[in-house]
Amino acid sequence: MANLVQRTLEETFLLFYRTARRAYHPIRNWIGAGALCMFIAMTAAVIHVFPLSNWDMFAYTAAVLEPEIPETVELHSQSYAFVKDNISDGEYLTLTQDRAYRIRQAEDPDAFRTMLGFYRLKILYLETARVLDRFMDPVQSLRMISLGSVIAVGGLLLVWLARTRTLMYGPVVVALLVGSAFGEAAQLLSPDLYATVFLLLTALFYLEKMDIPAALCLIAAFLVRPDHLAFVGVFFVFAAIYGPGRWSMSISFAVCFAIYFWLTRGADHPGWWIHMWFTHVEYVPTLKDFDPPFSVVTYLQMLVRSTVRSLMSQTWLALLFAEVLFFARCITPSNLDKRARVLLYAVFASICAKYLVFPHYETRFYLPYLMIIGMILLVGWHRKQLGTGETSSSVSSA
Repeated sequence: MANLVQRTLEETFLLFYRTARRAYHPIRNWIGAGALCMFIAMTAAVIHVFPLSNWDMFAYTAAVLEPEIPETVELHSQSYAFVKDNISDGEYLTLTQDRAYRIRQAEDPDAFRTMLGFYRLKILYLETARVLDRFMDPVQSLRMISLGSVIAVGGLLLVWLARTRTLMYGPVVVALLVGSAFGEAAQLLSPDLYATVFLLLTALFYLEKMDIPAALCLIAAFLVRPDHLAFVGVFFVFAAIYGPGRWSMSISFAVCFAIYFWLTRGADHPGWWIHMWFTHVEYVPTLKDFDPPFSVVTYLQMLVRSTVRSLMSQTWLALLFAEVLFFARCITPSNLDKRARVLLYAVFASICAKYLVFPHYETRFYLPYLMIIGMILLVGWHRKQLGTGETSSSVSSA
């Protein structure tokens, strides 16, 4: 009797499985594309209805308004007023009263102004917000950039899958986005997702052998978040070693390097070590006359602390390890297109370099790199399954 029941259950399961597989196979590309589109639409809807609030909203709003309102007290007052109009009373209370640092920033315009050097560097992010500011208030314009970036990232990934005939892997891409903290980056008011758009464009253009557009997008990503200079530099080195895109990547690195020095001086940026200290050691109430001496011990403590926080509350290290393991077990490097190898190696090395230079522990800072690695590996594995051994993103090679 038991054997009869077991056989019946197994045969019933296999019947449903085979039926579902036969129905799925002809429309698998539509299902994959639909899953990705549904996830992007859901994310866009959530961030529009339930955006997250963070203290950076005040600083970015002030940085957008600064050219029009040079006077410190008025700039402080207007920035806090705009943010207050766009968040709930409870959120505003939390962002202005829950710790000594936030209380000081809310009450002291001069102390608040010293913080803007951290934010003025994101010039393309701010200039885009200033263009949108003609039609809405600065907080709404910054949120609109995040919303547009969500849709743009989804569209680019959809194009990448379509160009490589891998639309059936849409659910896998959704899983990569979830593991890369896509939702968090979308909900927060920050330039992370905006930079991700340009970095994904860089990857697509580079794989399509469109080196000049790739270089321009790389410069744009740098102008959104200058800390992507680490990737620009590492990408330039690997392109110089392997050959593809050597001159365009060299020029983009030279341009970004020159702009970086101009930015750090003109934007009154406090400097790398002060920024590190402020982020990882102490939120000092004002940067005026603040100049802690460099300490190797303190730097190592920052690395250890960030690594522990990454392991305890973030996913980027686990996802990166999974991607490296997948590469080692499932991908044959010699079968990868040379451009795919250059991009893959450059992205991985830049994550390591970026972490050593400035150990951010939050996954959202590594979102574009994790997605580029994941897409290259996904396409490479698909090509291997087909027996072609190719990963070029052009349709002609598919």
